[in-house]
Amino acid sequence: MKRILVLLALILPASALFAAVDPFYQSLLREGALQYDRGDYAASSRTLRIACFGMLDEPKALAGCLSRLALAQDRTDDAEGFQDTFRRLAEVEERFQAYTGAELPAETRAALEQRLVARIPAATLRSIPVFRPLADRKEAESAQSSRPADPKPRRGQADPPPASSPPRVTAAPAPAEPAPAEPRSLTAAERDKMAEARRLLGQESKVKDLRQAYDLAREVADAHAESVEAQHLAAEAAYRISRWADAARYFRRGGEPGENQPELQFYMAVSLFESGDAAGAAAILKRSLPNLQRSPYVDEYARKILG
Repeated sequence: MKRILVLLALILPASALFAAVDPFYQSLLREGALQYDRGDYAASSRTLRIACFGMLDEPKALAGCLSRLALAQDRTDDAEGFQDTFRRLAEVEERFQAYTGAELPAETRAALEQRLVARIPAATLRSIPVFRPLADRKEAESAQSSRPADPKPRRGQADPPPASSPPRVTAAPAPAEPAPAEPRSLTAAERDKMAEARRLLGQESKVKDLRQAYDLAREVADAHAESVEAQHLAAEAAYRISRWADAARYFRRGGEPGENQPELQFYMAVSLFESGDAAGAAAILKRSLPNLQRSPYVDEYARKILG
């Protein structure tokens, strides 16, 4: 009976219900949901974080609270908080199938899963059975967005037919487009845009700042297909916001970074892997690992890509 009432509290957060969760935390859950509905996402995130603390002994109630918390964190561009909440949600799902059994409103579940597709790597989603369909969705969307690998045909040629998978990247790939005979120099304004993009990427930025960096960098990269510097900057910015297909496209256009840039090589390997080119990712990752500072994140991707 207690579990039923807890589930009802998740479905009807504004109702006065009795459940195993302390009434104080139930009231915080309701208040957090109301704050979210009013558009006060920062307040909602703070309130729901406390509410979730009071539901540690009720896994399904906790899963519902974490789902709402993740949506509030997404709205405030709290990427680190979103990742941490997803990790907690994955843990209670793995141990108790709590997300599977939580009776979340359909629109809440759909909204959360949409943001999981946008923010969580496909390989991570695939490791959790309930989220495997989201990994398939993410990979399908990435494949569709990467199908036209380069929107501009070679001079004098018709548009090439779409490839079934991205081509393998070699150590010294040919540029995606022939460089003009006399490459245009970047203007002072374009240099300023690239400098601002680097600044945003170089600090502890929120997602909205990283997106701004990407917008600045890709504007210059799209105008200067011959500039390796611009392509690599746009690729790094795309990587930082998990736009894998875009990152892979800019990396291909700029060519593989040199051995003196192992981090960029790693970014390229991850981008290729997440956008479907596992063989190209493995080749580049092998070249980057000897010069790359190792971390749990790097080691996890090395395991995924190299087996």
